[in-house]
This record gives sequence, structure tokens and C-alpha cells, in this order.
Amino acid sequence: MYSVRSDPDSLPDVVRRVAASGYDGVEFAHRFRREPSEEVAAALDDTGLAPAAVHADLPTIEAALAGEDDLLERCATVDCDRIVVAHPDSTHFHTRESVRALADRLNDAATALDDRGVELGVHNDRRWLSPLLPGGVETLIDATPIPDGSDEYLQEATRRLRARNAGKIPRRTPLWQLIAETDPGAVWFELDVAELRAGGVAPTEALSLLDDRVKMLHLRDVTPGPGLDDYESVPHGDGVVDMEGALDVAGDADLEWLVYENELDTPPETKIDDGRRFFDRMPGERSPTNGSVSLRAQAER
Repeated sequence: MYSVRSDPDSLPDVVRRVAASGYDGVEFAHRFRREPSEEVAAALDDTGLAPAAVHADLPTIEAALAGEDDLLERCATVDCDRIVVAHPDSTHFHTRESVRALADRLNDAATALDDRGVELGVHNDRRWLSPLLPGGVETLIDATPIPDGSDEYLQEATRRLRARNAGKIPRRTPLWQLIAETDPGAVWFELDVAELRAGGVAPTEALSLLDDRVKMLHLRDVTPGPGLDDYESVPHGDGVVDMEGALDVAGDADLEWLVYENELDTPPETKIDDGRRFFDRMPGERSPTNGSVSLRAQAER
């Protein structure tokens, strides 16, 4: 419920409000784990909304698989068979070795979830498009008295040089390596078009490269801010994201869900209504199977 996180009502009540606005489904995250899942399931049943997916961090998913968290039981209660890993820690994206370790964990989790009838997706952010550092650099940084975060600064400084112009996914980036090293039959992607654009990649290029490995698309728009690498949220279609091109490719790829995300400083009710109007403006041939409002909890970020 990240987009409407300031709404003081219960999650089931917000689900009902979303349904009344004409959406087809909702995407949950951390707030989903704090409120009674039976009441959330009742709201979904009452309204006919589909649970598109649940966002969770990888350690929580691994804990659930070990029987130490009730995430899987909650998903089963609301009849949701998709979990999306959202925003893994930045330490996973420094070197080929750290990305490979993350890919191994994702593959293992996907295999274990598949045995329980649940699919695993991953949600990108702009850090996945920072250049990978040479192997062994983390050991060097640990052994050298330089300021904390210098490794991330080196990555960011390089990415900033190309962030203003969107192109293809560079090969020496975490995203490229995750595409190559995660099991294409088990791990799929939920692409955030704004994060791709802020990272210097055209969403259309990423969609074309990943093809049928993309099942969900997060729709948010941004524009360059005052700083070299700053991007600010703007109304959909008013920023630098090629929203129309992304929707064209999404329609051709027959994606299962478009997820509306709104980070503007406007009331929750306005965001829900704006998202519905956005989907209503989409030509029918571009529309995927469903439209969904992003229901994500503030604790997720």
C-alpha cells in the first residue's frame, strides 16, 4: 500500500475503495503481513478483486520457507500465488560475485516456492544499473581506511554520466547479470519503468530484452530534478518515461498486470481516482490482462 500509505483506514477498507473505483486487482506488501489475512480475503471475495502479487524482502521469504514466518500461510488465505522480491539490499549489487550470490538465493527460493505452488518475481530499481565493480574490490575497501559508501559512490558516479539519456541495458550491470544467472523458467521480473529510466535504460529496451520473463509492469513517471542524479515523480505522461512506448511493448508482450504507482504528494483518494482515469485513457489494444493499483506498505522502503 505504498502509493496510498497515508490512508488511515484498514487494508480491507482500502481494498473495497479500490474496487469501487473499477480496478481489477491489487498488489500487496508489508502491511499485508500486519493485518488479519482473513479480513483481507473477505474484502477480495466481496469485491471480486484479484490479488496480483505480494511484495516481500528475500530474508522474509526464506524465513517463511523455513517455517519461521507466516507469509506463505497469509498468501494461501487470500489465494495469492505470486511473491515479488522488492528492493534487495544494495550490497548485493557491487560485484559479479555478490550478484551471483543473490541469483543463487533467488533460484533456490524460486524452486522451493514452486513446490508449494507459488511463483517468484523480482522488482528492479536503479541501483541494478550501476556498473559492477571489479572482483575483489570489496576486500580492498574493507581493508582501506576510506569513507563508508565509497564503493557505491563509484558506481553512482559512473551511472550519472548516462542517466540523462536512456538506451539499452549495459552488460556489466547487476540487471544484466541477474537476467543471465537466474533460472528463466522459475524467476520472472516486475519492471518499474521509472527506475529503469532513472538508471539510464529505456523501458522499451528492457521489455524487449526480457520478453516473456516480464509478467508485471510498474507504471510511474519521473523528471530530472535539480541535482545531477535527482529524479522527481510527476503525473503519468508528464515526465521523461516513454510511457506510450512502454505500453505499446507491454501490449504486444501480453503482460498479465500493469500496476499503477503514484508517489505524488496528493491524497490517497485522488491517487486512486487518477490511476483509474489513467487506465481509462489507454487504448484497448494496449491494455494487458488487468490494471492494478499498487497496494504497498510504507515499511517496504
